[in-house]
Amino acid sequence: MNLSPNFSKAPGAWEQQLKRRLNNPLFPKESRHVVQYQVVEARERDKKEQKEFLRNFKGVVEKVSKLPERADSERLLELIPELDSCYTQCMVLGAQFPKEKQALSRLIILFEQTLLRHAGTDNAFLEQFKQEQEARKMHHQALENPIVASMMRDDSPISNDELPATILSEPSSLIEEVLTFLNQEQIESLRKHAKELIISVEKDVDMDIPDTAIEVHNLLNKTTSSAS
Repeated sequence: MNLSPNFSKAPGAWEQQLKRRLNNPLFPKESRHVVQYQVVEARERDKKEQKEFLRNFKGVVEKVSKLPERADSERLLELIPELDSCYTQCMVLGAQFPKEKQALSRLIILFEQTLLRHAGTDNAFLEQFKQEQEARKMHHQALENPIVASMMRDDSPISNDELPATILSEPSSLIEEVLTFLNQEQIESLRKHAKELIISVEKDVDMDIPDTAIEVHNLLNKTTSSAS
């Protein structure tokens, strides 16, 4: 008797991918069969990453707390990348850390505003810094999408082999955002793999094609057609 695995109420990135795979006809048979020990291993991996993030968060906040009341611009410029890196780490975990996320966001904005005031009429610095500020803002917006956040990781829970099936398993509204970060060649490759997966599922009389897969496949077709 095979019991369904017991997932966490708020799973992290590694456990989330197992949930996507479970009994999902878009994944290979060996991948869609998920057992409890895999869930436990994924959960432990997520917890390890979350503990590492909290250590890093505590460390960077401690550095900020030790700044003098009127810290010089050089020190603020050194800390912004650390805050940004910690913010990214927070977002790619899959788990929710709203207080930490808000604290990091507020610190980054505060530092940016302070540096812009200190810059005065230094136009060269202002231009470069505003470009970096805009890039940071766009990066943070991208991280709000859980698929994009997972794809941005060096050790992504979503492997290249599992990417097409993962894309087809998510709502088209979510995937529409993902496509804005891919070039046309990557989108075309996804479209071809998606079509192959759908055809494969159609041949199996015991499996139904998820509605999300049809919607996303239509979106991929529309995107590639409009670009040609």
